[in-house]
Amino acid sequence: MAKKKTLQELQAEQERVENELKIRNQKLKALKQQEKELARKERTHRLCTHGAMLEQYLPPEEYTDDEIDNILRTVFQNDNIRQFVNSVKEHPYEQSET
Repeated sequence: MAKKKTLQELQAEQERVENELKIRNQKLKALKQQEKELARKERTHRLCTHGAMLEQYLPPEEYTDDEIDNILRTVFQNDNIRQFVNSVKEHPYEQSET
């Protein structure tokens, strides 16, 4: 049969468990912060990469932000372009002759 714990032993165990909980909560908070930072870095990298790709075709020294926005809005209103974009999403590794 298990030995019954004294009040002091129970209080000591409770304090130990509460300290462990506090440490684990701090670790969880740190991990969540790291996750946020990683997501932010991935987004920043993606934005820079996509921006660099866009600049190959629409150099910023030749077009204003408003002109680029107008070009992109007009291009993506075209049904053929939308169909092509959707086909690329569905079959990303196939080359198109467009």
